[in-house]
Amino acid sequence: MNIERGIDMKWVEIITLRSPTRINTQFVDELLKQVDKSDTPKHLVKIRTYQHAIVETDLSIHIYWESEPGSQHKSPLGLEFSYALKDMGLLNHSVWVETSALEFVPLSYANSKPQDIPALDRKGSAGQARPRLATKEG
Repeated sequence: MNIERGIDMKWVEIITLRSPTRINTQFVDELLKQVDKSDTPKHLVKIRTYQHAIVETDLSIHIYWESEPGSQHKSPLGLEFSYALKDMGLLNHSVWVETSALEFVPLSYANSKPQDIPALDRKGSAGQARPRLATKEG
């Protein structure tokens, strides 16, 4: 956090495209490369693209920003992307402001212990965790 500028807010601009045909990924890649060739917008953090796990004609571009409160709106960069993609299908362009965040650190398998999962009673409620019994096969 920079004290001179005040508290920075994290926000993301999401542009989602649902195309009736397969998306021209080369066109999208060229569009994104234009950002590298021009002056990087002041509060831009990163840009990520996502393709739907099942529907291969769905694409989502996430533009991550960090700026002072009050500047969270559709950016000129996001509007350029939207304009370039609008003829390819249905387009949704929205802005989301981060309100909270949790970070998870994966446990290493060597240091992790299996957790007991409470058994369900006859009514479907979780009861007390039962101790795990070790068996030794000989």
